[in-house]
Amino acid sequence: MIINEDTILYFSGTGNSYQVAKDIQNSLSTLNLCKIASMRNEEKIEVKSKILGIVFPVYYARLPLIVEKVIKNLNLSEDTYVFSIVTHGGAPAKVLFKLKDLLEKNHGHLNSGFLVKMPANNIFKYDTKDMHTYNDVFQQEKKKIEMISKIVKERKNHPCEVTSLVLDRLVDKIFIKQTDKIVEGFHESDRNFWVTDDCNGCKTCERVCPVDNIEFNGEKPSWKHRCEQCTACIQYCPKEAIQWDKKTIKRRRYRNPNVKIF
Repeated sequence: MIINEDTILYFSGTGNSYQVAKDIQNSLSTLNLCKIASMRNEEKIEVKSKILGIVFPVYYARLPLIVEKVIKNLNLSEDTYVFSIVTHGGAPAKVLFKLKDLLEKNHGHLNSGFLVKMPANNIFKYDTKDMHTYNDVFQQEKKKIEMISKIVKERKNHPCEVTSLVLDRLVDKIFIKQTDKIVEGFHESDRNFWVTDDCNGCKTCERVCPVDNIEFNGEKPSWKHRCEQCTACIQYCPKEAIQWDKKTIKRRRYRNPNVKIF
């Protein structure tokens, strides 16, 4: 596969990272959008464009597994300006430096890296807030996108951003082996999904899953153990019939209100 045109590669579950990628595209009309998940089977990706963006959410201060996989297969031109935007609701730690190290191990580079706060929505761990409480978050995202767009347009270098919380970076450093183990077990973790009798077989979950991890054998969904824990299936189920263990039964669902992911 060859990327000749200026492109933003993005991975998104609930729509937050997609909104950021879309907003950058709207600001810089020369950029195309490409789902990272669509490239998961590509063994080699030649990047010859002038600009390449990489947008994704942070999971446990790490890159999603599928993002790591695709990054390892990138063969970047030295002339390509590479920027990345990581969306986060909680603690991003030094995830951009992890991306930078991953690129450099594969003879790549990262010219600039940014953090954009978005609504926290890890339904496996906590309940989300009422949607109206996120208005300020979305306003701040717009301002940050304006700043990033100016830097990218001029192809300026910008240091990788890190969390301002020293404790966040410290916790990441101390518990990195444990969090790495958690993330590396994501694919099999979909065994915790189940559906209630409210499931009507609409197949929304199958359509929104970015890695085609869901199939229908009859009227109910089943998961194929290549889960990225993006939460798209459980968040977008119109009947709220998908559950994770017993933790999500009474928790609110979150869907980014500013984009349509399908």
